Amino acid sequence: MNTLAKIQTIPTPNLRRFCLMTNGNGHRPDLLMDFFEHDNLLQEAMLPEIRTIATLIAAQRHDFSQPSPTHFTEEADWFAARILVLGVRFFHLEICMLPTLRLANQRAAAFAKQHGLAFQAAEIRASLHSSRPANMLLMECDLMMDTKTVQLCNFILRKDRKG
Repeated sequence: MNTLAKIQTIPTPNLRRFCLMTNGNGHRPDLLMDFFEHDNLLQEAMLPEIRTIATLIAAQRHDFSQPSPTHFTEEADWFAARILVLGVRFFHLEICMLPTLRLANQRAAAFAKQHGLAFQAAEIRASLHSSRPANMLLMECDLMMDTKTVQLCNFILRKDRKG
């Protein structure tokens, strides 16, 4: 049996494709191009768990005796948070994003281990983004993901509100 045949017969988990609006303008859906439609459209601005986890991952690298940088988080922090919160298994990205995704997987794995969360590395499915507007991220997520990540975020958010 050749390698291609083996790859095609590997079972995949129950994945669902989502399109994530990543520009933070959840209150402005009119900023999306009119022609773009997707059955499962998410707005990252409406998912505070992603911002919380991305910031916590970035904070682990920060030296708090120094002033904070202008941009506290990096792109890999956001990808790591999406992997953990949404159970992303595949991102449809240009292949040039592979180093960023590798770093995101490393950061997500370290954060998951530290907090006792489930983790599975995400992979790239090569894409040219030719038919999608900017600030849209196509991904496939495992719907059976561990809810402990969301519970951790809810705990952190409640703790912050109590001050």
